[in-house]
Amino acid sequence: MWQSLLLLAVVSSCAVPSSGSYQQVASDDIPFGLNAPQTTIPQTTTTIPDIIATDSLPVAVSEPIDLFFISNSRIIKVQRNVASPANPAQALSSLVEGPSTSPEFVGLRTALPTTFAASVDVIRGVARVDATRAFLNSLSGLDQKLAIAQIVLTLTSRPGVGQVLFSVDGKLISVPRGRGDSVASGVAVTFDDYSSLINQQ
Repeated sequence: MWQSLLLLAVVSSCAVPSSGSYQQVASDDIPFGLNAPQTTIPQTTTTIPDIIATDSLPVAVSEPIDLFFISNSRIIKVQRNVASPANPAQALSSLVEGPSTSPEFVGLRTALPTTFAASVDVIRGVARVDATRAFLNSLSGLDQKLAIAQIVLTLTSRPGVGQVLFSVDGKLISVPRGRGDSVASGVAVTFDDYSSLINQQ
C-alpha cells in the first residue's frame, strides 16, 4: 500500500504543472550534458562486390559417333566421342586416325591410309565422297573393299545419310560391294551393301 502511495507521489512531482510560474535553469546546472549541441550520425552504406559468374565459361561439348574398323577381314563397330555437332568430314578423319590404343581395340586397324583426303557433300540424303586417284591405287583389292565398307557404314550411320556415291577427282566411279560384285559408276551404295562384312559380336 505504502509503495503505491510513494510511486504516486513521485509521478505527481515529475508532472508538468498546468499553471503557475517557471524558473530557468542555468546552463551549468543541467546534468548529463543534456544541453550539448545535437549531432547527426552519418549514414553508412555497404557496397556488395560484383560476383564473377563462372557458369558462363565455354564448355566443350562432344557426342558419340559410330565408326567401323577392321579385324582380320571383318568389320567391327566402335564408338568415339568427337566435337559436337559431328559432321561427315569428322567421321572420315576419325577413320583415317584409326582405332584408339585402348586395350579393347587391340587388333583393330583401318584400311584408309594416312594420306587419305576427300571432300564429302550431303545432298538429299546422299553423301558424295570425292577422293584422289592415289587413294585407290595405294590399296590392294581386299583393302579397297574394306576401305569402301568402312566409309559407307560410318557415313550411313549418321543422321540424314542413307546412300553414298564415290568419285575420284570429280568423276563418278564404280566401287566393290561387300559380297564381291561391283556397282556401276554413278550408282549409290547403302549400309546393307556391306552389312554382311560386320562381325556380329
